[in-house]
Amino acid sequence: MAARNNLISGLVKEEEFAEVPEDLVLMANDVYKIYQTGDIETVALRGVSFQIFQGEIVAVVGPSGSGKTTLVNLLGGSLRPSAGQVYWSNIKQDIAKLEEQNITNARRGFIGFVFQVDNLLSHLTAIQNVELSARIAGLPKTWRQERSTELLEAVGLKPRMNHIPAKLSGGERQRVAIACALMNNPALVLADEPTGDLDLINAEEILDLFKELNNQYGTAFLIVTHSQLIASKARRTLELRDGIISGTHDAGVHLRQLERTRVLEVDNQDRLPLPQNILKDLGSPRRFQVDIDDGRIILTPSLIEDAVAVEVRLVTCRICGKLVASSRVTCPSCGTAL
Repeated sequence: MAARNNLISGLVKEEEFAEVPEDLVLMANDVYKIYQTGDIETVALRGVSFQIFQGEIVAVVGPSGSGKTTLVNLLGGSLRPSAGQVYWSNIKQDIAKLEEQNITNARRGFIGFVFQVDNLLSHLTAIQNVELSARIAGLPKTWRQERSTELLEAVGLKPRMNHIPAKLSGGERQRVAIACALMNNPALVLADEPTGDLDLINAEEILDLFKELNNQYGTAFLIVTHSQLIASKARRTLELRDGIISGTHDAGVHLRQLERTRVLEVDNQDRLPLPQNILKDLGSPRRFQVDIDDGRIILTPSLIEDAVAVEVRLVTCRICGKLVASSRVTCPSCGTAL
């Protein structure tokens, strides 16, 4: 996936959007979000850049207040970035420059949402909740009924399709919410803590369902979570901290051992965030001297007595020629065993 990311890193002009890969679904490019309260400014996102491709399941992890929910709202068009671009492949445009109604129209068949709270209408049955978005979009009744029945069957709830939410369990209601998100056949589902209110058994069933739907429909998922269970099922995990992406991880990540699998990426602003645990171990220095020695990047804290050198041992991939940290088992660019 890293090779794909390199193809489109640095794109900042709309006329270049035509050159992005065909399987790109969504791209955030140098996205900032600043909240203004009186004279106080709070920077929630500080230049976030990444891409989501067809059929991916991507997890976003990070501490509370790191900007995860803000990111979901920006990607889904509910918020506008203070700066930067959010590209949707269905319209091949930066949505930040569109009118609200155009964003709403473009989102309707492109993005589905699943939240921690199911957001179902209490007076409607399961099937009525599922077909509601298509009904609002003015799609034919016969198609709506067939599609909503198909989705409720896919999430295992066809026998309970005529029950109102009060007659369903928490796990069942979340399954209905997932069917709602898929009703208009979106290319991407954005899920913000979708299992946060569920017990372990129901949470695992929901995640297995995500995988099944991902395989069946080819829908991409971006899931914000604190859950190890979710992160372990993602194909790629992004760490968000203090409004920037502080690391990426391949499949099989363990949230308590992020330092073992973390890959640092230079972003579009040539920034390379250093992991907090390393900085903390060195006394949280703010300045470094940088040297290169035999393929190693050496960072030396410049304001600490008896400074400790932080060495990143690099090796050259024999297939693609990229420099890769020697601690890795495979090359993140081409996947070759090192």
